[in-house]
Parts: sequence; C-alpha cells; structure tokens
Amino acid sequence: MNPQLQSQEVTTSEPVPDSSLDSPQKTSHTEPLPKLHAVPPSRRRQVILWTGVTLVTLDLCCLPITYFYALKFDTDLSLQTIFAIITGVYGLISFTHYFFRSLRLFLPKKSPKWRPVGWTKWGIAEFLQVNILIIITLVEIELVAATIPHNPWVRVCAMASPTICFYVGFLFCGTAILTQMRKTLPFNMSSTPKGSLWRPALFAYVEDAGALEGQGGVPYREAIMKRYEVSPRFRRMILILDWMWGVGLLAIAIISTVLIMVLDKNIAFGVGWGLPWAFSAVYALLTVWIVKHHLKREKAEWAMKEVASSNMSAA
Repeated sequence: MNPQLQSQEVTTSEPVPDSSLDSPQKTSHTEPLPKLHAVPPSRRRQVILWTGVTLVTLDLCCLPITYFYALKFDTDLSLQTIFAIITGVYGLISFTHYFFRSLRLFLPKKSPKWRPVGWTKWGIAEFLQVNILIIITLVEIELVAATIPHNPWVRVCAMASPTICFYVGFLFCGTAILTQMRKTLPFNMSSTPKGSLWRPALFAYVEDAGALEGQGGVPYREAIMKRYEVSPRFRRMILILDWMWGVGLLAIAIISTVLIMVLDKNIAFGVGWGLPWAFSAVYALLTVWIVKHHLKREKAEWAMKEVASSNMSAA
C-alpha cells in the first residue's frame, strides 16, 4: 500500500465523499485542473481502440448469432454440435486479449509500468481484471451446463449477454450505494487502497482500461486519482454514470430475460444475444454526450474558482 496515497484518502480535506458532492472543498484552486492525459492518444492509438471495440462486439455478439442461425437452418448438424461450436469459438478474441493483458500486470519486467499506483508486488490482479475473470467464469459455466444435455437448453444459452448485464449492473449499483453511504473498502480497488472510502466501480473500470487499453500506464492512474480527489464535478459525473449504467444494465437484463422466456426459442436466441449489445451501443453514445457536457462545465467551474482564489490572494 502506498503510504502517501493512503494519507490522501484519510485526510479531512481530500477526497470529499460522493454523498456530499456539493460541499466546499479545502483544496487550493490556484493549481490548474489535473489533466488525465499528459499526451492525448494518437490517431493510430484511437484507430486501434475502435478496431478492438469492433472486434469484441463481433466476438461476443455478432458471431454467436451468425453461427446459430447459419448452422441451424443451412446445415444438418445437431443442435448439440451447433452449440459446441458456438461455445468453442465464443470469446476467442476477447480471451486472447485478456491473456496479453494479464502478462502486462503479472510479468515482473512489465508490471511496474502498468500496475495500480502503490503496488510493489507483481502478479496481483487489478479490479477490472478480476471482474473480467468472474464474468468469463459465469458465462462459460452457463454455456457448458446448457449444452451438456442431448437437447441443449436454447433459452439458457441465450442468457449469456443478460448474465453479463446482471453482474455489472448489480456491481455498479452496489458500489454506488456504498460510495454514498461512505463505507470503507475491505480490499484494494485498483489504485484506491484498502481502508479508503468506497468509489464507484465505474471509476476503477475507467482507471484500469485507460491505463492498459489506453496505454496510459501508471501516469494515467495517478492523474485520474488526483482528478477524482480534487474535482467535485468529476466525482459527480462518475457517480451519475455509475448509477446510469447500473440501473440501465439491470433494466435491459430483466427485459431480455423476459423476452427469452416468452418468445419462440429460435427468436429468443437472437434477442438474448443481441438486445443487450444494441442497448449498450445507445448508452455509450449517451455517455459520450454526458462526459463532454460535464467536462466542459468542470473546466468552466475550475476557471471561476481560480479567478476567485486569485482575487482573494490579491486582496
């Protein structure tokens, strides 16, 4: 545990709990607003990230749907064989990425560049890494159990995407509640050390994804931690988005589950695999708009506080 980071968490001035986002800050606003990226991602990096998002969507949504309908209606393969193929190829691209992601965190020569702030040991999984593993385990157990019978349970196989939504939805809502209740962490949440106030799970996801997938490394982790601690608007934005995604994912998971159970099983399979991803695409666009709106207001509010602080100093 990083003693300096821990001391920041337990001081009376920083961070201010999310349950009191509008309370006055004791942080000096004469300093500029901490930047999340010292150097913005290059165009090449942005292309790589968007390509990765596209491949993951194909891997976890489009390919299973395509395989199911193509093999079921255009071949004589048994349903059990079809689902064996789907289960075998499902997540192949994502699992490969997870493997190389793990190497960055676990290899002694690589981990110092990527691991959470304050961590001195190699081979310790960050918050996002652990949650990805839990999701993979839940979905694979579900798919394997549903395909073991001679006549596979099509409706259970269709629950893979809703299962992910249920897990992440409960996680986001649960951590939002704990954040607003000002409970303390019983474990390290990536760069947020054990014993600190809870933070929304979305914050840890953004930190971890920005550090590894975004190539920001430890400097990005330090920057986003500092930004969260000193900026009330940033904390408010994270909490709003955490609630928005948590409630939204639970809602679409429930809707998808109901449709899977009441529709014809051949239709239900496509709905179960596709609807949550279509919802997530719409929510992602809404998230981009919300983030831009809040960051613009954050910049304006910070500038006003800097001016006020300068005037007080001059007086």
